[in-house]
Amino acid sequence: MTAKRVAKSAVEWAAFFERVPPNQRDAFRAFKSKSDLFVSKVHRFPENLPQIDFASYAGKLNNPAMLAEFEKSYKALSISYPKDKANVKAQIDADEKATAVATQKHVAELRKIITDAKTMLSKIDSVPAPNVMTNEMYADYFPDQALNPWERPTFWPHTKSYQPENDHHTIH
Repeated sequence: MTAKRVAKSAVEWAAFFERVPPNQRDAFRAFKSKSDLFVSKVHRFPENLPQIDFASYAGKLNNPAMLAEFEKSYKALSISYPKDKANVKAQIDADEKATAVATQKHVAELRKIITDAKTMLSKIDSVPAPNVMTNEMYADYFPDQALNPWERPTFWPHTKSYQPENDHHTIH
């Protein structure tokens, strides 16, 4: 039965500590000390109830019926693990699965951003020097950013905040 006891912590405290920001390390240490205190309190008590030798009490007690009743009651005693009435464990598991899905989605988005950035960096590395580049070359390398007055005309002053798509008073 002692194999069921937790011999090793389920939390990798060293890996957890590396992920904690420096400004939260004191709170982390307090949390870990409370966790260690709780685990030590749990391990202070035996896993099973101690066995009582009722035969040794048979000669010492005058009432053998009372001894038999105590022995029967003691052997029937069973302290079960508390039930999760609020179903918190299932909710935590569901939150963990949802967070894992959201994390995978976020990681995929970040990987896409990284590949786009690498593509842009490779494009920038292939661009000629600014003193050699012409407006036509810039339009070839960066068509979405180049000035294109026929398809995307701008109005004076030619800043982004004064353009029609950014004017909140314009009815589209």
